[in-house]
Amino acid sequence: ANANADVSEAKDPSPEDPPAAAAPKTDDDDTDAIFETLWDRIDAAWDDEKTHAALLEYALRTEMLPQLAGRYRKVKDASPERAERAQKKIDGIVIALTHVMMSQKSPLPQKVPWQLTLSVGIACMLALLYLARIMLFVR
Repeated sequence: ANANADVSEAKDPSPEDPPAAAAPKTDDDDTDAIFETLWDRIDAAWDDEKTHAALLEYALRTEMLPQLAGRYRKVKDASPERAERAQKKIDGIVIALTHVMMSQKSPLPQKVPWQLTLSVGIACMLALLYLARIMLFVR
C-alpha cells in the first residue's frame, strides 16, 4: 500500500514546480505574448490608430522597436494597400529610436579643477628638487 502511495505522490506536481507553459524565454525568442497579441490586434484592425500607438508604446518600454519595424516592413512589402501606413509607422519608429539614442548620449567630460592641477604641479616640483639635492650633495 505504501508503494502505491509513493507512486501517486510522485505523480502530483508540487506547487513549486513551474507549469510547462511558463518555460523561461530563450534568446531565440524575439517577441513575447503581449507583443504578439498587440500585433494581432493591429492586423485585425489596421486602421485603428490606438492599437498602433499601444504597440509602439509597449515596444519602446520593452526595447522591441527593431522587431516592430521588421513587422511593419513585412506588411509594407507584402500588402500594397497597407504600405503607406506601414511606411509612416516605420518612419515613426526611426524617430523614436533616434530620441532613445540621443537620450542615452554620454555627458561631456568635465574640466579638471585648477586646484588639482596646481597640487600635482607642486608635488612634481618637490620631487624634482629632492632628486636634484640627492644628485648634487651625495658625492
